[in-house]
Amino acid sequence: MTTADSSSDAADATTPSSDHAPRRPAGRRRRVRWILASALLVVVVLAGLAWWLGSRVLSVRDDLTAAQAAVNDVRRGGDPKAALQLVADRSASAVAASSDPLWGAAEQLPTVGPNLKAARIASEAMHQLSAGLAIPALQALEVDGAGPPLKRLLPVLQRGAGTVSSLTAELQQVRSSADLVPQVRGGVDQLAEVLAAADPVLRLLPGMLGADGPRDYLLAAQSNAEVLALGGSVASQSLIRFADGGAKIVRQADSTDYRSGTPVRTDIDKSALDLYNDYLVTHLNTSVGRPDFPTAAKTIRAFWNRDIDPGRIDGVISVDPLALARVMRATGPVTVDGHRITSENAVSFLLSRAYQLYEPEVADEIFKQVAMSVMDKLVDGKFDAPKLLSAISEGIGTGSVMFWSADPAIQRQLAGTPIAGILPKDNTDSTTIGVFYRDASLGSKIDYYLKAQVKASTSCAADGTRTYTVSTTLWLDLTKAQARRLPSYVTGNVDTKVYRTQVFIYGPPGTKVTDEVRQPRKSWNWRPIDSKDLGRPVPSFMTVQDLGAKKVTVTVTFTGPPGSYGPLTVRTTPIANPTEVTIDQGCGAR
Repeated sequence: MTTADSSSDAADATTPSSDHAPRRPAGRRRRVRWILASALLVVVVLAGLAWWLGSRVLSVRDDLTAAQAAVNDVRRGGDPKAALQLVADRSASAVAASSDPLWGAAEQLPTVGPNLKAARIASEAMHQLSAGLAIPALQALEVDGAGPPLKRLLPVLQRGAGTVSSLTAELQQVRSSADLVPQVRGGVDQLAEVLAAADPVLRLLPGMLGADGPRDYLLAAQSNAEVLALGGSVASQSLIRFADGGAKIVRQADSTDYRSGTPVRTDIDKSALDLYNDYLVTHLNTSVGRPDFPTAAKTIRAFWNRDIDPGRIDGVISVDPLALARVMRATGPVTVDGHRITSENAVSFLLSRAYQLYEPEVADEIFKQVAMSVMDKLVDGKFDAPKLLSAISEGIGTGSVMFWSADPAIQRQLAGTPIAGILPKDNTDSTTIGVFYRDASLGSKIDYYLKAQVKASTSCAADGTRTYTVSTTLWLDLTKAQARRLPSYVTGNVDTKVYRTQVFIYGPPGTKVTDEVRQPRKSWNWRPIDSKDLGRPVPSFMTVQDLGAKKVTVTVTFTGPPGSYGPLTVRTTPIANPTEVTIDQGCGAR
């Protein structure tokens, strides 16, 4: 073999061919595949977990949305039982979906975690309010033959109080997170408002119903046939004692039992006496003439303690025939002196027909008997619970049911709610205008035929100044021929009687009167146009209502400086014919 051949063979032996390239060790190749597979597995698992959590979130969202829709249906007059059961079922589903460990772990994540926690607490709160409280409460009230309904209700309220307080605290805490998305925050805020209202009620109501000892309340019955700011003349009073879930009438009185003309000793603002005169404190009947129920309640209590019984009064409850008629949807009809009184005819009978059949004192006694017959049904549990709750809620919302507590702690909790009968002290939550009426016809019960309209609107200037314009129109829906067929103590002398109604318009706090328009000879200023009461400007007018539906309108404009104003709302005197209220938000609430 030649040297060249030897060199060629050596080269062949040392030069790698394309078919025999160097390879990585087998162990290293396995590690790479393992890492890739593991990474893929992690991605798949995370994707699966994300899908699982996402499906849970969507499920919770759907359940809570359905539950909220059921609540809204009740507000529109739907069946409370069916709605509560739907809320209980859907909230239970939401609780189940949000209670697994994965959800709990995800609550610790930044940004998304607070939203998941808020959804879970909201689900638990809705379930507790429906399945743990509202449904058992209805069931307790509807059980027949098992003792007084309030006695059955008390344990339900006491069991629910602790849980609702805990959920309220949790929900308030999660509301403080800046990470809540608008959809979650909106729902949480609404639910927080419900819990904030329910929490003190559940804590205080058992004691108010006598769970911790007897409680005595004055029930004041108003007659809208003689209109006053909060409803009408205080026709009768009953002392009701609540003890251990039971209730009974202890004593009764009417206006003839009081020393009219002699003022009672009570704490009342000078602005109220200047605006309404001393009739607020010299006559029980007109004690509700100022649109502030604490003022009226303290005055009613003072009359009772001075002239009837000096014993302790724990609170005052006010109702009128409009509220009574609503409650009778739940209790059914009652029969008094041979007359069958139903929810459909209660208002017309008590405010009109009774005064055609009886002398005024007897008609007031009939009213008292109807009210007590309805109360007997309530005490005995003879009522439809959902209809009763709806009736009471509607009565509170329209101002026909009010309550004041002599306990400062309880009264503080009630002060911001409609049942307290108090105008808001600022415009933060709402910009509220009050339009209230007071009968000035003297010696008649003509206001069963009174009708009214209120129109209110808002406008905004470029500098932020707010202008609120409110008008009210009044008329008597009664002809002279019809009036002649009524008893004289209802109408007075039809040929000579002048029917008058005073109008008090309470403007928003912080505003002032900048304009007024009224009809000459049919309306004039009752007090100086710059009068104030309850921290508000109060222009007042005397108006004349001629028979034959002849309308009288007064209009006032209030102007306020730049600031924060809530949505415009209007409160009015509850009258026999509900006032037609029209509101134009204009530039809206900012």
